[in-house]
Amino acid sequence: MKILKLLLNCAIATVLLMGCSSDDSADSPSGSTLNADFTFTSDGSTFTFTNLSDSGLNYRWDFGDLGFISNDQNPVHTYPIGGDLKVSLTVTDESGNEGYVVKTISAPEIIIIDIAIDGDFADWDNVEVLAENTTGEGAIQLMKVWTVGTKISFYLEGNADMLMALAQIYMNTDADETSGYDAEDWPDFSGAEIMFEGPFVNGSWGSFYAQDAGETGWSFNDTVEDSSSSNLDTSAVGTNNGMNAIEFTIDKSILGLTGDYLSLGITEYSDSWGGVSTFPGDGSFVVIDL
Repeated sequence: MKILKLLLNCAIATVLLMGCSSDDSADSPSGSTLNADFTFTSDGSTFTFTNLSDSGLNYRWDFGDLGFISNDQNPVHTYPIGGDLKVSLTVTDESGNEGYVVKTISAPEIIIIDIAIDGDFADWDNVEVLAENTTGEGAIQLMKVWTVGTKISFYLEGNADMLMALAQIYMNTDADETSGYDAEDWPDFSGAEIMFEGPFVNGSWGSFYAQDAGETGWSFNDTVEDSSSSNLDTSAVGTNNGMNAIEFTIDKSILGLTGDYLSLGITEYSDSWGGVSTFPGDGSFVVIDL
C-alpha cells in the first residue's frame, strides 16, 4: 500500500512539473506549430517585409506603430514615427495551425519641419542642401527644397548680389526632358512646360506661363489655370549665415505635375533686366523628387 501511494505521489508531481513549464521566447511561443519568419529591407522610413514562413494561408502583421496592421503576405510600410519598433507576424495555415515571430526594426527618426514664408530662415536648418552652384560664379549659390504638403517650398542663398528683383523660373513638370522648351541657359534638354516671370520681392506683377505645344521657341500664353503671382509666396531678401537669403513657395496645383519629379532652373535679373545669376550654372536643371 505504501508503494502504491508513493507511485501515485510521484505521478502527481510529474504532472504538476509538466504543467508549469513555459517558453518565454517571443519568436517561438508555446503551442506554435508553424515556423513563422520574415526578412526586411528599408529605404529611409519605408520598409519592405518579405514573408519566409512555411505553409501560410493567412497573415497578420503588426508594425509596432500605434496599431497599424496588414494582412498582406509581403507588405510595404512607411513609418510615421522613428526609433526601435517591434514588428510581429502571425501566420495561420489552412488547418488553423498558427505560427508567430517578432523582430525589432530601427526606423529613422522623423524630422518634423513646418516651413513658414516669413523671413525667419531657422525653419530650413534641418533641410539638406539639394543643389549648389559648383562653378563658383553667379549670385545664387545654393538651394534647399521641401515638398511636403500642397506647396513646394524653396530656400535660396547667395552673395550680396542676390537681390531677386526679377526672375524667370523654367520648370519641367512632366518629368520628360525631351518635351517642352529647352531654355538657352540649360541646353541639356531642360524640357520646360511652365515658366514664372516677374518680381520676387514686391509682387507688383508676375505670372505663370505655359509653353505652346509644338513651338520651337517660347510662346507665352495664359493656359495655366489661376496663373497669377499670388500662387508664388515670397519673403523679403534677408541674411542667413552671413549670406543673402530668400524663401518662397509655389502651389503644386497650378503646375500640372504628371511625373515623379519636378526639375527647374532660375535666371535672376536686376530691376532693369540686367543679367545677375543663373542657377544652377552647369547646364542642367535641379531635379526635385516629389
